[in-house]
Amino acid sequence: MHRLKTLRTCIISICTLLSAETVLAQPFQSSLSAPAVVTVLMAEQRGDRDQVLPLAKNVIQLFNYLEDATKFKIEVRRYPWRRVLHNAENGEGFIFGIYKTPERQQIFAFSEPVYSDKIWLMSRCEDKLIYNGIQDLKGKTIGIVQGSSAGEEFDSQVNNLFRAEYNTSSLAGRFSKLYQKRMDAFLLYDPRTNLKEMQKEFNQIYAADFEEYRKKKTEVFCILPKPVNVIDAHFAMSINGDRTMLEKLDRALIQARKSGELDRIFSK
Repeated sequence: MHRLKTLRTCIISICTLLSAETVLAQPFQSSLSAPAVVTVLMAEQRGDRDQVLPLAKNVIQLFNYLEDATKFKIEVRRYPWRRVLHNAENGEGFIFGIYKTPERQQIFAFSEPVYSDKIWLMSRCEDKLIYNGIQDLKGKTIGIVQGSSAGEEFDSQVNNLFRAEYNTSSLAGRFSKLYQKRMDAFLLYDPRTNLKEMQKEFNQIYAADFEEYRKKKTEVFCILPKPVNVIDAHFAMSINGDRTMLEKLDRALIQARKSGELDRIFSK
């Protein structure tokens, strides 16, 4: 009887010790656990050899900041824009760089604003196109990526006030169509405001094979000085998904705006 009582005491002691070890081990295991992965879907941009162009430096800086702030690991997947919308609606991940529209708000839950995107008109310099407002586009042909938006006023006039030339994700293809006069201008989404530098950069890349640029260094493509619109860009996810990660992203974005980090990243 005494031996049985001693055995029972030993078993209780061992169980208590194991429980204590388990409790003590939990923080250690948590600290070693891999960070949660957040899938971010983005529109691909293709260059003159149909290669997917790398992410912009400010986007990489933003993602690095958010990974540090949230302890998430961001995995980027890039598709044509319409596939980005479709896959996000079906829960594959977050969209980055999407604007709010009444239709999209029925499908997606949006983050805090990340940056203000400017929507420019890229034209042929020789045409001396003037843009002061939507009526200046009457009768023109404007290049648009299918599924994209430039704000309610512009969207409502597509194939009404002006004709749409629908484009793919190939930026080189858009410049080629513009040079061939298959459209009068196309929409260029870029948060930067230094038009002189932007114009120089795009001509160096996409006008390099044209004689007038190669021999005379005359710019072929011009960005019109007034943007079509300035719209807040967001992260967004399926409205039916778990919003825990979206809430953490929002907290990080709010802090980044208060500290000036977002302005620093997107002022370049």
